[in-house]
Amino acid sequence: MPATSAQLVFASLTSAFLLVPMGAAAEESALQASSAAASSDGGWQFASEREGVSVWFRRFPNSSVNEVRGEAVFEVSAEALFAVLGDIESYADLMPPTSLAQRLPGDGSGKRYYIEIDPPVVSRRYYCMDVNLTRQRPDVFVSEWRMWSAGCVPRKPSLVPMRDNSGRWRLSALAPMKTRVEFQAHMDPGGQIPTWMVNRTTDGQIAKTFHSLRRASLLPRYAVASPPKTEQPSVSPVLVKTN
Repeated sequence: MPATSAQLVFASLTSAFLLVPMGAAAEESALQASSAAASSDGGWQFASEREGVSVWFRRFPNSSVNEVRGEAVFEVSAEALFAVLGDIESYADLMPPTSLAQRLPGDGSGKRYYIEIDPPVVSRRYYCMDVNLTRQRPDVFVSEWRMWSAGCVPRKPSLVPMRDNSGRWRLSALAPMKTRVEFQAHMDPGGQIPTWMVNRTTDGQIAKTFHSLRRASLLPRYAVASPPKTEQPSVSPVLVKTN
């Protein structure tokens, strides 16, 4: 079925990452059970299950654009998926409509990037983000990013700044070649795009974002890659909180 212009707009603005349909009926049942539990947890409302990707949404403070959450299980190693997430400067080749992804000059931390996306229908967007890659446990990998506004200057005056793009990916290895993939983010494209359009089309586009990540993880350079350098999370000797 041809995509509507609204779908094209939001598909373009959700530049990110991955998914494959779940294989076994048992895994589908597990995801459905997880969906039911999450619907009453923290204000999340179940939106849909498409192509093996379950999606929820909830209101986000001081924004009319919803926060979104997605979950799926892939027959791919967590290390390969994490290698894709860590290769940010290749996003322009892997994650359309990203057209430019480069480390900010003078950034001694090596964690801050300038990103441009070139969607159809609407104007080109830009934003800067601060990224943290952590291996919380031997079988759990996390990529977290947040907007970084200081020194974020567009290459051209015509570029529209995104109002927000912050979130995280969490990869939990279930087996050497099986990974639970969780995504949570608030992505406000800014500009003049109606927020009802963004919210209405989000759940259908999350699966495409997941598929992009999975496709990239199957490339030979990621299948055999070592996980990117990570920071060790700070752990309390008394209490460790997990989300």
